[in-house]
Amino acid sequence: MYVVEQDGTAVGTFSLDWDDEVYWGPQEPIAGYAHGLSVRKGFDGRGLGRFVIDWCANQVSILNRRFVRLGCDVRNTKLCGYYESLGFVRIGVKPMPEHGDYIDSLYEKSVNPMRRRPSARLLITTPKRRVLLFRFVHRSGALAGKTHWATPGGGVEHGETFADAAMRELREETGNHTAQIAGPVGVREVQLQLPDGEWVLAVEQYFVAHTRSEFISRDSWTAQEREVMAEHRWWSLDDLRSTTETVYPENLIEMLSEPGVFCT
Repeated sequence: MYVVEQDGTAVGTFSLDWDDEVYWGPQEPIAGYAHGLSVRKGFDGRGLGRFVIDWCANQVSILNRRFVRLGCDVRNTKLCGYYESLGFVRIGVKPMPEHGDYIDSLYEKSVNPMRRRPSARLLITTPKRRVLLFRFVHRSGALAGKTHWATPGGGVEHGETFADAAMRELREETGNHTAQIAGPVGVREVQLQLPDGEWVLAVEQYFVAHTRSEFISRDSWTAQEREVMAEHRWWSLDDLRSTTETVYPENLIEMLSEPGVFCT
């Protein structure tokens, strides 16, 4: 346990551990786990919590780890909001049946400023007014057990424009070398966790590509894409409105309603 002193007075306590299987389960050595952060009565509002978190982040960074992690009662919305104001992102919850109805909210913060990840996404549509989505199934890594549907696309590589990246992703992920792109017709910025556990600020631009065929080729897919992109499907607007599955972006239906998205 660490003690925080101010002018010789103990004003706070906390601990910093290097694993926490009780709440987080077995993990790669990429984080430090803060526990028991408390501030003496009368000393709140002086930035002591932020000081402790910054100190922990520095210790984590010294060991070449990437995250500070902590947890709190999911019902304590005030404390959850405080941690979120310090830059923590809730990445899950952990029921603790041995403690009755207690559920721990699991929070994580990168010790480095969040990297901006520009990416180009594609709204590939057909004369049948359907749009192509891939189903992502994560079986390992930080996203293990999570599934969702999303538009084709990927990160903008060095020296590319967003439009360049959209054309390359169109060729690589569908095998379509003839369709032209238009746009962007939408933009989106969202905090996103990558399979290796890194949180990034995804800066996305959405482009339209019209195709007459619903055939796609996997020939240019990487090994990672073959592992996580389990299937593809062409969706109508009615399909999107009625599905209970997770689809990204959340405002896809609104994007598809923009003029020129569906070919006529």
